[in-house]
Amino acid sequence: MSGHSKPQSSFYAPSSSRGYLWKTKSYFPPANDTQSDQKSADFCADFPTHLLSRVKVILKTGAGEHEHTKAQLRTVTSCITNILIVSDLSEQLTPEHTAIDVLATLPSSYASSDNPDFATHVTQMEEYAKGKKASNSKAGWRLDRFKFLPMVELAFEMQPTAEWYVFIESDTYYFWDTLFRLLEQLDPHEPHYLGSPVINSGDTYFAYGGAGFVLSQGLMTRLVSERASEGKQRLSVRYQKRVEDDCCGDGVLAGVILEETGVRLQGVYPIFSGAELLAFRTDEQRWCVPLLALHRVSKELMKELWLWERTRKYNEKPILHSTILEFSMPHLLQPGNVNTTTRESWDNLSEDHGTPSALGKATSSSASACAEACASAKDCLQYSYTRGKCLFGKEVRLGKPVEAKKDDKEGGITSGWMTTKLAAMGLRADADINEACSEAVWLRPESCDEACVEAGRLKPES
Repeated sequence: MSGHSKPQSSFYAPSSSRGYLWKTKSYFPPANDTQSDQKSADFCADFPTHLLSRVKVILKTGAGEHEHTKAQLRTVTSCITNILIVSDLSEQLTPEHTAIDVLATLPSSYASSDNPDFATHVTQMEEYAKGKKASNSKAGWRLDRFKFLPMVELAFEMQPTAEWYVFIESDTYYFWDTLFRLLEQLDPHEPHYLGSPVINSGDTYFAYGGAGFVLSQGLMTRLVSERASEGKQRLSVRYQKRVEDDCCGDGVLAGVILEETGVRLQGVYPIFSGAELLAFRTDEQRWCVPLLALHRVSKELMKELWLWERTRKYNEKPILHSTILEFSMPHLLQPGNVNTTTRESWDNLSEDHGTPSALGKATSSSASACAEACASAKDCLQYSYTRGKCLFGKEVRLGKPVEAKKDDKEGGITSGWMTTKLAAMGLRADADINEACSEAVWLRPESCDEACVEAGRLKPES
């Protein structure tokens, strides 16, 4: 992954298409021991620990996320032997892991600024000294923005020779094999700022923190090292007012990177997805695109995902957008020629009104009529029906259970998925879903200067 004398991938090649085919090797295949007992299987046995001298992983958490962070350390980041954990409170999370209070590295001007959000840090330390535990609250969320700049500086100071700096949160799930396959294609000496694009109030795109973001050695040198050699103050000092006035630390960081280095975010959505699993989108365009990150993953789901990832059937390709359906939506793996599968009292988050004029009002007369209309519509992969309202979905989404209201004579929401269409795309009980893709479709970055298009132009060039 150091970029020494290897073929340069199409990531850097100018093209009208974002997608490109590129064969990569597996860095972290599923464990050979496929026991379902997580305690007896060494899921880190094949982890490429030697890469951690080049890839620095930083886990950002908070005092109110104690249990979630421990769940993260037992699963997703359990193989990261030199992980840096930054928080708003110094505490021993496990015998092997200590969280560093990164806010304690800030100058005294923060505490004396009378900023009500930062005052939470002082109160929190006083309560912790009295033996009280912090809770996950809005005050803790508002305190979070103060961590970003000192976190970036601390990461570089602790491992200045790293080629890549990877920042994740306690409820972020990362597929490390996807990360290493992506980074092997890139030059760490180039100034890279990679992530999932979100626009802030100032029309500047920043990497959504929940999806994680990656900074290269080339960028960190310009952002931290060169500025220090020029005698400039630390970023957290120079931009204190901006941090205090903004709501979001990830947005502030993007602005600081742009101002200090001239580098804009390279949007690599949907590889950096950052979606909740229940809202995660898969369609024909995304089918063969690798998946790196999920967000808002509960402690329980994190354990289940980790167990599935480490014991799934081995495939040479990375985990793709379609691969995750084996875990999240096994009910779609229908044998035979079943056209649809349905769930009652379930909302699969279909969004488009399924009432095209050619189908008329019959579409909304019943759930079965809605299903028939979806089956006839070219782009419809799922539908939902409730109280005369038929909605189509052009992407496959899991959704969530919903309770019908007691006075609802027509019942709750009925959701269905077009299993025949999905089988044609490769989702079948009698076949390996990954075989539908000849190779993974990697994505060139969106240049986030005028507009970052979330899902456009994903098909690879022929």
